[in-house]
Amino acid sequence: MRMYEKNYSYFNIVFTNNKPGFFCFNSKKDISVQSVDGFGIKATLEYPKVKGKKDYSTVVLLHSLGYSSQWWETLPKELTNSGYAVLKIDLRGHGKSVYNSRLVRTSWKSMTNSAYAKYPDDVIKVVEFVKAENSKKTFFNNWAIVGADIGASTAILAADKIANKPKTIVLLSPVVKTRGLYVPVKLANLNMDIFSISGTNDVSGAEAEKYLKKFAQSTFATYTSEANSTGMLMLKSDNSLAKIITSWIKEYL
Repeated sequence: MRMYEKNYSYFNIVFTNNKPGFFCFNSKKDISVQSVDGFGIKATLEYPKVKGKKDYSTVVLLHSLGYSSQWWETLPKELTNSGYAVLKIDLRGHGKSVYNSRLVRTSWKSMTNSAYAKYPDDVIKVVEFVKAENSKKTFFNNWAIVGADIGASTAILAADKIANKPKTIVLLSPVVKTRGLYVPVKLANLNMDIFSISGTNDVSGAEAEKYLKKFAQSTFATYTSEANSTGMLMLKSDNSLAKIITSWIKEYL
């Protein structure tokens, strides 16, 4: 399986200081990357095409367990409208990332913990591919990660392993340990501000926040959404979350 990008564009409005700034096209690239063990990882990079702009701050989105990069509701649009590039990754076993090295379809439901352990490396592989394949534009001089439940765990573990650290991480319904991905020890290695969001009925998320905060080396801010759901589904039931997350990211990128 070779690595590739497929490019296309559509119309968009970029906002400046929360006011409509100017019209432009969004560039959208479908990305296919082969992981270290040959699993096909799919992603989409989207950014506003601003004349003369070569350096983009980028937000990586890592979805919830059992969902895909298509479930982010209005968050990607909110981010691109604010001038950010957005890299949405389908974690292995989800969305379009479902074929292993033998082209056998593989679902997250049948994966072992050893397969989930590869999530951080998969994310790093995609990030490094985007950096290498875009010589005329830079996307990862300044960047952040937003992750939901297992995506939140993956965000912390990937941030620990990658050399070029993100400026901040946003967690939606974080967990201490899931599918073999254990977060606290790696969180203790990170010196960056973290923003964690859980819903009103998300007892496990709130408990995880309290526990993880003990390991944080910098600010670990929390917010309780009025959403009665968890993970990335909170964006659907709480329309204010996309703006709240974007506002946090603007403080760092």
